[in-house]
Amino acid sequence: MNYLYVARVKDLPESQPQKAEAGESEVVLIRTGETVRAFQSKCPHAGAPLEKGAVCEGHLVCPWHKAVFDISNGAWREPLALASLRQYPVRVEEGKVYVSPKAMSPALRAQIRGEETQTFVILGTGAAGSAAAITLRDEGFNGKLILIDREREAPYDRTALSKFVPAGKMKISEVPHPLDENFWQQPGVEVIREEVESLDPALRELRLESGETLTFDKLLLATGGAPQRPELPGNRLKGVHLLRSIEQADALLKEVDREQQLVIIGNSFIALELAAALRNQDIDVTVIARHALPFAKQFGEEAARGFRELHEQNGVRFVTGEPQALEGDEHVHSVTLKDGRKIAAQVVVFATGIKPVTGFTHTLIQEEDGSLRTNNRLEAAANIWAAGDIASYPAPEGLRRVEHWRVAQQQGRVAALNMLGKQEVFDRAPFFWTTHYGTRYEYLGHAESWDNYKFIGSFAEKKFIALYGEAGLLKAVLSCGYYTGTAALLLRMQQPITVEEAQEIILSAQG
Repeated sequence: MNYLYVARVKDLPESQPQKAEAGESEVVLIRTGETVRAFQSKCPHAGAPLEKGAVCEGHLVCPWHKAVFDISNGAWREPLALASLRQYPVRVEEGKVYVSPKAMSPALRAQIRGEETQTFVILGTGAAGSAAAITLRDEGFNGKLILIDREREAPYDRTALSKFVPAGKMKISEVPHPLDENFWQQPGVEVIREEVESLDPALRELRLESGETLTFDKLLLATGGAPQRPELPGNRLKGVHLLRSIEQADALLKEVDREQQLVIIGNSFIALELAAALRNQDIDVTVIARHALPFAKQFGEEAARGFRELHEQNGVRFVTGEPQALEGDEHVHSVTLKDGRKIAAQVVVFATGIKPVTGFTHTLIQEEDGSLRTNNRLEAAANIWAAGDIASYPAPEGLRRVEHWRVAQQQGRVAALNMLGKQEVFDRAPFFWTTHYGTRYEYLGHAESWDNYKFIGSFAEKKFIALYGEAGLLKAVLSCGYYTGTAALLLRMQQPITVEEAQEIILSAQG
């Protein structure tokens, strides 16, 4: 095997990723004590530079979307990456590091778990369902694996539909699919494209729309949420849209392209991501919402003002008010507000939240919002787990439900491990990101209220940290431009930490 000199051991800081070149292979080197390991230099999810990531508790955390990898072997432990890192052979001689430009062969599949006669069913193949499916196979499950989804195109990355596709940076046909052809061709994997009408937990049966009954040994419910269409006159006129599926995105964007205009009702994350993406295409965008400041409940007024000003500077018009009706003959032509104002509108999209798709789970415990109550291992009933937008799970403040892609993937992975008997608790610190005008804003943790708020930096200059604390402990962080620092903090937030400690970790890791 050919080894190439890449670095001196003394030049590699302890537990700090360093990029190097081994011939035509770019690698990231990680030294722990006297051991040096080499992995591919870019995250398999979106190509983030892993030398800007952080090493924490034996793991490498991606700087962009916070995928987590085991530094002993490169195995993926947390999404968004759903694949492990390629590892390269390393030799250390006389204080010098040599790396082979040829990656090692992939690790063998984990020890077989489960019986070949078992049938596991995953209902819903979005973020949670696809992560669960990959986890089951990675962990060696060799029974029958049935995936059910009503959408023909699923699974795919829905986050692209409000970020990259409307910005013109990605075609509908280029939206990533987490389960590739190799996955579907594995023995024992089956897909059913059909609605499920009912669930009988006692009999462990699903009744499909066709009338067929499907029996399972273990079931993961990952049906996600359905976008809400407010009960307003004219809400089904032509030109009025929802946005969640590929079909809905395609129809909306084709009409927007014709009209060069869009009115968005609601100022949610999807609403303003869509607004920013379309302004990249010079589309005329108006946002109508009851509250003047977007994200004020999540981030507080200072950051909320920053987001509104950012969008206004880029040409988005904001109208504060509550819609009363959508006017038009067959096609929408305006939105009437409760105070009598009329807003011209040839194309409208509702971005007013989702409702968990759980109507068929009549005998399971549901919360007021329609989500399923789970225990800390995401079990909703015996042999049944729930993950993603439909799951309300125990957290320090009580039951918590988070509607974000990475959390759904994390829950899908944990649920899959527990379907295999692992008994793993879901206690992760939530993380999500939102993209506006080419800049990524990150949110770590979860804060419904706070008594300690600290803002460092400048929103306008896209370099800041906002820390939210309660009773002396950190609850959440909103940041921009501190991607290495937040990577260093994320795993540390699994345990109690003060606001001051969090600030120090972010700033010191950022260098």
